[in-house]
Amino acid sequence: MSSERPHHPYSPSKLQYLEACPAYESKHSPSEAAVTGTAQHNIADTGIDDPTLPDHKAQAAADCIELSERVAAKYPDGYILKEEYLPIDRDPSMALNTTTAGYLDFGVVSADGREAEIVDYKFGQNAVEPADNNLQGIAYMLGIYRQFPKLEKCTVTFFLPHREEISTHTFTKDQFSGLHLRIINVVKRAMLNRNKFENANPTISTCLFCNNLGKCDKVTEMVIKLGQRFAPLQIPENVSPTLIMDPAQVSQGIKLAQVVSAWAEAFRSRAVEKTIEDPTFIPQGYTLVQTQKRKVVNAKNLGELAKGLLPESDHDKLEALYELPISKVEKLISTAAPRGAKDTTVKEFAAKAVESGAVELGQPYAFLRLARKPNENSTVIE
Repeated sequence: MSSERPHHPYSPSKLQYLEACPAYESKHSPSEAAVTGTAQHNIADTGIDDPTLPDHKAQAAADCIELSERVAAKYPDGYILKEEYLPIDRDPSMALNTTTAGYLDFGVVSADGREAEIVDYKFGQNAVEPADNNLQGIAYMLGIYRQFPKLEKCTVTFFLPHREEISTHTFTKDQFSGLHLRIINVVKRAMLNRNKFENANPTISTCLFCNNLGKCDKVTEMVIKLGQRFAPLQIPENVSPTLIMDPAQVSQGIKLAQVVSAWAEAFRSRAVEKTIEDPTFIPQGYTLVQTQKRKVVNAKNLGELAKGLLPESDHDKLEALYELPISKVEKLISTAAPRGAKDTTVKEFAAKAVESGAVELGQPYAFLRLARKPNENSTVIE
């Protein structure tokens, strides 16, 4: 599956979020879960194993293959669709000349073109909208209908192997036009409200995954109310989304963020404590997970142990994973350096580390901190 393929700005996977909030914009930063999910989709699409995935992840992909094969077997001589790009219409007024279009995981159309089934794989741990109302599945169905105009009914299935859940619904041709209109309205409303937040509708299901979370006025209004209740002395009554976006008053917004962050951490900790104290008290929809973090205290010993399970050709790869915390290395060097030369020695070491290739500089970033002096420069390079 190519990583270069184009994606529609209002793709089927966004439609459910956009219907809930027209100002929604998906996050673009790749996460480890997203990378793993892509690898699982590749296995389900190609049937080729990926040795980097643990057994249970690979098994989930194999379960998807098995389900799709069972579905395909119901339609002898049927037309198979895998990772096929499916626009639902052609409309010059829309982005990319179509209301929406996307790549379905698996589909099959009967030999006579009158019946179809779609299977969409969800490898995450989050629940999805049931198939009877899921706009992603509906969009794929309409894309198939556009290719096969004789279609009379279509069954849409969402399979969540890691949650051991499956959701299925069969749509009939008399529903297709109404569902098409529903998607058109969702996309047009989203186009009108792109980067505009007066019509935003904050909900947990959308805000958690929205790239606009930090700049949405409607979310800010809710956060201000929370901040004023939790820390009324820090958050004045007259603060508003417009005010905290004013550079002269933006410090109020930063304080607000600190308050909300502190409240969220305190609330989460108290909820865990209460659940541990009383095992019968389990928040609805949650489960108590107990775990322990691991800390490497001797990287060389750990590496030697791992080498016993790796081919010799991979030993260099393993040694490249050894990570020394730069700050602690520099602390040792500073301690050993003579008084008066400590800072200079550490700076020279840092420069040589980059020159030798032992250390690679990351992308520059910036953050705001309280000024240490009243007249400190507005921008400080460190």
